[in-house]
Amino acid sequence: MNDIARRFYAERDARTLQYGADTDALTRPIAVLVASDATSRPAQVAALALVNMLARVHRRLHLVVPTDDLWAQALVDAPTLADAMVATVTSINPVLALTTARTPASIPADAITIGIGTKLPQRLDLYLGWHGGRGEIATAPCPASSTPEEEHLLGAATAACLAATMAFRAAHGNAIRPTRLNPLERTADADAGTTSQTGPVDAGNTLVVGAGAVSQALFYWLREIGVVGQWDVVDGDLAELHNTNRCLGMTAADAGWPNALPHGEPRHKASITAELIGAHPHPYWYDTWPDLADFPRYDLVLPLANERDVRAQIAALGQPVLLHATTSPNWTAELHRHIPDRDDCPACRIPTAQTSSFLCSTGPANPTTPGSADAALPFLSATAGLLLAASLLELHEERQLITGRQNHWRLHLELGYRLWQSIIHLNNGCPHTLPPAARQNLHASVPGRWSIIDPAL
Repeated sequence: MNDIARRFYAERDARTLQYGADTDALTRPIAVLVASDATSRPAQVAALALVNMLARVHRRLHLVVPTDDLWAQALVDAPTLADAMVATVTSINPVLALTTARTPASIPADAITIGIGTKLPQRLDLYLGWHGGRGEIATAPCPASSTPEEEHLLGAATAACLAATMAFRAAHGNAIRPTRLNPLERTADADAGTTSQTGPVDAGNTLVVGAGAVSQALFYWLREIGVVGQWDVVDGDLAELHNTNRCLGMTAADAGWPNALPHGEPRHKASITAELIGAHPHPYWYDTWPDLADFPRYDLVLPLANERDVRAQIAALGQPVLLHATTSPNWTAELHRHIPDRDDCPACRIPTAQTSSFLCSTGPANPTTPGSADAALPFLSATAGLLLAASLLELHEERQLITGRQNHWRLHLELGYRLWQSIIHLNNGCPHTLPPAARQNLHASVPGRWSIIDPAL
């Protein structure tokens, strides 16, 4: 490793190593093989998302990819899937030890091997598959449905998150666990069905407060699913290189490290995130945003920041429903719902004194180790963003997200025996939620798209 690479990794991987990651594990090669029968749009979404996450923590990648035309979105312009995968990982990690091949013959002997498709060598470590909204990882080739393609995007995205999670855990000595997961149903393994929902997401005019890792993951998936309506992103922070280890839409150059050297200007996170779907960036902190009063009332507000008391401020807006996603220090990705009077508010559920337990994408590598440091990994934020994207698709349906008593869903990505946990938080005199009469007056003068959800209206 040369001096440029040492300096780059020292800056970028500080959070990953604090998480408990082992440097030797991060340098173990990961080989991704895309079969000739896995070039549909869902397959390309899975392949691009997988290498995106891998390049943010692992330091050696080997890619075997067909040179088919590109049908999925990519962080960089590229004509083919192979070009897009190479350009993606090198823009994320300019000092990545990357090798490519047209055939599997030259895979490094000690690599963790991941396959997408069925025309692949036997006995790879891990295979991806999907059907509808269900994604899976297995130890034998599993079919991946592609027709009609849009119905399988959620499943393909889910499979990529599971594979990135398992690759990291396998590099650290954990056994491969075959897993099935449906983020729309919030089911897993034998209970995971194929229910899916196609885009675009049509939530009305939407404000996203915070442009960190979960926000970027949400927008990364929405870019594939599609969105309509006006979207605004508010965040006053600048990108830093250590953010690139978990922000799916961020490159080293965005953080001011083009060519792995710190000689560029970092960009605003709001701009980086907004570009993913053509949203409007506002590089201010929410509580200092000078144009807030000039904007019409939003149909939906997504509180994806945890600083400057922003959760309490948003809870007091009188919105009929608030949705957001977090991760915890215990390898979980979590979806939260807040309906006034029925549920608690974001500030009550995650008090300021406890925000270290619900950062954008943090958690210890070994949750059983006392005192393990908080840090970040890409697949945690990627999965949290996917849960939130699925919930936005679900808004239009009479499903558990709105009608059920459960208002907090926790997905355990240590991939143990039990994957899902659903929780009910009650509104026990929340001091932040507007009283029913105030909400009625507010919605009478400025009715919103989702006003019907509020039990007081």
